[in-house]
Amino acid sequence: MTRLFPIFVDIKDKKCVVVGGGKVAERKIKTLLRYGAKVTLVSPEINENIRRIVEKGQIEYIKKEYDKEDIKDAYLVVASTSDEKLNSQIAKDARFLINCVSGKCSLNTNGLLYNVPAILNKGDLTIAVSCEFPSLSRVIKDEISEIYGREFALYLKYLKKLRKEIQKKISDSKRRQAIFKMIASKKVVSILKQYGFKEAKKEVDRIINEI
Repeated sequence: MTRLFPIFVDIKDKKCVVVGGGKVAERKIKTLLRYGAKVTLVSPEINENIRRIVEKGQIEYIKKEYDKEDIKDAYLVVASTSDEKLNSQIAKDARFLINCVSGKCSLNTNGLLYNVPAILNKGDLTIAVSCEFPSLSRVIKDEISEIYGREFALYLKYLKKLRKEIQKKISDSKRRQAIFKMIASKKVVSILKQYGFKEAKKEVDRIINEI
């Protein structure tokens, strides 16, 4: 397996085209929507779960067979049909980000081929796990989820607000950086894991008062 370069891409309000109407397409659509994409679905048929998404107005649905014109202005394309030849053709037509469910697409694409990893979300914390075996990636993701629980979502939300306050109140950049480093230290993370958000917040308050 080729070693893949891990990146995070902002797809909020970007046009993302999914080709296919089955379970795989459904899963891809839900993931794209979770990250704020404007999803267009191209497929002659769709399953009932996708139909409900369409009826809610969450995506644009074009009921037709695929044509390369369907993806000409797409920021990201997902080829998720059950036809390997069609998926390969979509990959060949794509000019930017292309996710293809058929392994052979990597040999026949002009776009930037990417894989979707196992994704863990805890508020503003996103952890992605990828390896050659997706089932193993999911197992590792689940184990990480047990380590980084809900308290991290709460802590990141708190830090986001706190950072703005620190930037507003403290003009000395070196002092600001010292505070940022300490409130994201291994010590604070350890307290967060063992004792929860409230105790970690107490430690952060102590740090700020002492600096």
